[in-house]
Amino acid sequence: ASPILAASTALAGGDHVERVQLLGTGANYFELLGANAAIGHVYTNADWRPGFIGTVVISDALWRRQFGADRGIIGKTLRLDEDPYTIIGVMPPEFRHPAGMVGGDVDVWAGTGFIADPFPPPVRGVRFLPGVLARLHRGVSLESAQAALNGTAGRLAKTYPNEYPTSLHWSLRIERVQTALTGNVKPMLVILQAAVAALLLLVCVNVASLVLARSSTRAREIALRQALGASRARIARQLFAESTILAMAGGVAAVVALRAGLHSLIGIVPSDLPRLNEVHVDARVAIGAIALSLVAGLAVGLAPAAFATAVDPNEALKDGGRNGSAATARGNRWRSALVITEVALSAMLLIAACLLVRSFGAVLGQNPGFSRAGVIAGQIWVPVPNNPTANKYLDPQRQAALVRELLDHFRALPGVDRAALGSGPDLPLVGNHPFVSGFSLPDDDVAHADDQAAEFGTVSAEYFSTLGVPIHHGRAFTASDNFSAPGVVVVNDAFVRRFSPGQDLIGRRVRVPRAGDFTVVGISGDVRYAGLDVPTEPRVYFSIAQRPTSGLAFFVRARDDAASTRESLARAVHEVDPNLPVFGLRSMSDLQFASMARRRFSLTLMSVFAVAAALLAALGIFGVMSFLVGQRRQEFGLRRALGATPLNIAVTAARPGLVLSAAGTIIGVVGALLVTQVMSSLLFGVSARDLLTFVAVPPLLLVVALAACLVPARRATLVDPATALRS
Repeated sequence: ASPILAASTALAGGDHVERVQLLGTGANYFELLGANAAIGHVYTNADWRPGFIGTVVISDALWRRQFGADRGIIGKTLRLDEDPYTIIGVMPPEFRHPAGMVGGDVDVWAGTGFIADPFPPPVRGVRFLPGVLARLHRGVSLESAQAALNGTAGRLAKTYPNEYPTSLHWSLRIERVQTALTGNVKPMLVILQAAVAALLLLVCVNVASLVLARSSTRAREIALRQALGASRARIARQLFAESTILAMAGGVAAVVALRAGLHSLIGIVPSDLPRLNEVHVDARVAIGAIALSLVAGLAVGLAPAAFATAVDPNEALKDGGRNGSAATARGNRWRSALVITEVALSAMLLIAACLLVRSFGAVLGQNPGFSRAGVIAGQIWVPVPNNPTANKYLDPQRQAALVRELLDHFRALPGVDRAALGSGPDLPLVGNHPFVSGFSLPDDDVAHADDQAAEFGTVSAEYFSTLGVPIHHGRAFTASDNFSAPGVVVVNDAFVRRFSPGQDLIGRRVRVPRAGDFTVVGISGDVRYAGLDVPTEPRVYFSIAQRPTSGLAFFVRARDDAASTRESLARAVHEVDPNLPVFGLRSMSDLQFASMARRRFSLTLMSVFAVAAALLAALGIFGVMSFLVGQRRQEFGLRRALGATPLNIAVTAARPGLVLSAAGTIIGVVGALLVTQVMSSLLFGVSARDLLTFVAVPPLLLVVALAACLVPARRATLVDPATALRS
């Protein structure tokens, strides 16, 4: 096992100071993964130290970005949070940290023992716990390992109830690396894979329907081959070969098109999708596509082969049975079943897409809790050297002075109306893991022992006014709420609803373990920090002048959101301290847009699939109806001769297609009632059995079917009776 801890760090030495992602690991990290450096070497257990080892391994991306892919980089020194480290290795470009607990790709790996500076000394109840990457012994299941961890957590909570209160629901959890990496996107990927499979099946059904119609016209040819001695197996192989060649050609074309358009396709994929940078078209993709095409070709040839091998040569070769009435009836039954299948699959995909559309609209309709217009946000990393005495911002008063200087420089910029600071990376809508802690309300007559924990954040006095967060009761922080003043906090509406409904919290105390008592001076509106589709949690805001933090987020309300304004903000930070890296500069509108990326991606793909499915169903209905109209030319000619009107003939011609479409729609709606339940995790504010969706889709699909039937039906009305009766 190897402990791991992700952190930001300031990389100095290039054109400008840059914030990079550092992963502190145990000295055996690379041995555990069986990984080695592409250039140089990695650290091992032999290099173990209580604190940081002093040597680092860097990523291929950082090597190219900051050091120009210099192969002589080994042995050189870089500075991270003002501490010198020696580069001993560069990892291969394909190497990535395998777990999902790190935000973004790791740039630097640093070995450490986690028991010396800058790590705090072990104190019971202070849950400074790094993650752990481990490999289970052979024969040990994940369940048994979890049971052992549950026992450890239970014993700690029982032995030390004050340090590990049940209200925090403190636990130790183990999960597979694959789950950690894809757990939050797995439902979306599963649904999209199912949609892709349904679309592929729909294409196969559509092509099978067209091939079957072509096979029906070859009844005499097939009968003649049988009469000349061809076995049914040989005829089936011929038809399978024809459909397989067709499918393989499509597979090859798909691979070529994917290779040409891969960059554009990746452009619409959310940037936080795990391992997105590893997506490429190689031999494995080509082989998989060809294999899938082969399976599709065999599936497409199944219906024509079954139809062809059922042809009776004697009947098919009779003069009076030129089309083989029995074979024709069997072919019509096959075609009807395929059309019903197409329409059913289309109905299911359309219903799924409509549910996502309604869910997307419901998310957009949510109040984020702040006014995003004109607000620009960014983050600042304040370096934390390993040696505490070298940390110029270790003293709280110096941290408070840094906050004041930053705010003064921001406010002095032209076009900036307001400026505020908060604790990073705890930005609205971003969904980063907030700091959660237990607390108590010593003035409360009722004990809340079961669920008394809240999110904690740190903000400056103008945070609420800059973001437009309303203060519903009491006041916001002021300049007088500084380091020498009594501790005060602002809580949000969710805090009041959960812990003190119907009571006035203003003036009452919130007791925070190892921090003391703070007086509630205001109640703010709820801000959605985890995303528009996630309920707000109870939150306690501290004044940044009383509890400074090393990770800072800044917010300015500016009259112009131009690139020049953002550059001015970065320059203002560097004027205060050139060693402070600025990153993540973007508007709050951009933040909201990014927070919707996964939903927008799911909606876009599902909508494309649904439209494609409807078009394929329309093509399938059109093809079958055209074939049936051709078969019934004599019938329509006779009806015209007997006085039937064009409208009567059009209705008669279109009726089979509409009946099949209605049957397919009913089956699709019933199937959707069952299938859409698995979409519940992707839906927000909409039930998986939303009545409006299930009522609106069937008429839409029937309109599509009617449009597909119109051209063949019109062709039936144009049949010349004399010509049809002579044929």
